[in-house]
Amino acid sequence: MNPLSPWVAHFFQAGALFYLLAAAAVFLKGRLAALILLGLALAANLLSISLKLYLSWPMQSPFQEPFWLPAAMAVLALGTYKRGRPVLAKRLVVLTAVLALIAALFPNDYYLPFPRSHTIVAHIFLPMSVAGKACFYAAGAAALMFLARREETLEQDRARPLFGRFIVWGFVIFTLSLFLAEIWSYLGWASPVIWNNATMTSTMAVWFYYGCFLHLYLLRLWSARRRAWFALAGVPLLVVFTLLPETGGFKWPEWLS
Repeated sequence: MNPLSPWVAHFFQAGALFYLLAAAAVFLKGRLAALILLGLALAANLLSISLKLYLSWPMQSPFQEPFWLPAAMAVLALGTYKRGRPVLAKRLVVLTAVLALIAALFPNDYYLPFPRSHTIVAHIFLPMSVAGKACFYAAGAAALMFLARREETLEQDRARPLFGRFIVWGFVIFTLSLFLAEIWSYLGWASPVIWNNATMTSTMAVWFYYGCFLHLYLLRLWSARRRAWFALAGVPLLVVFTLLPETGGFKWPEWLS
């Protein structure tokens, strides 16, 4: 085993710890401390991802989304804060900490040497898929605030609530990731879709769900409040169909044993 391999887990576990500390700082109303801790967590998370890519390149490792997702959520939280929505940013920090804790305690990281993984699409579709799902999670947080009437209301939010915009961008990015995955599948196995693959069918279930939301959003068939409930219901759907299948059994970090 490469001596650098254990550091993939160590960096991620350190990042998860910083995410939890950032969430604690949010509850203690330490805004500056939360931002610093979130930055440290994101740096450790990205180090873990970069080291994993370095060790496995040019092969593509499956079951990596739980480790990428907190990083995408942290970027969204920082961007949301920068755009003047600190209350939503705090909610995203807490959600990021929960997702990071799940990935740290239930890791699933086995490696399959996929053929044709040296094609660039084999490595682009994964971060795009994670970015799309991060937008869906953020939409759920924004929808919860909207339903609780605690959305940071800008004038345009009354006509176009923020959770809808998160889902539109998430759907576009997620759809592009699916097309890239199909291109990679075609280059590797001469088949763009393997329908008997459970990961494929569960992923498409999520795509159809948010496709339905997109129709509701564009046609205005439902009120904003009903669409908010629809967006919030997508969060447990994401957990059941995309997060849990890529987690493993409980594993306590070795450095805490």
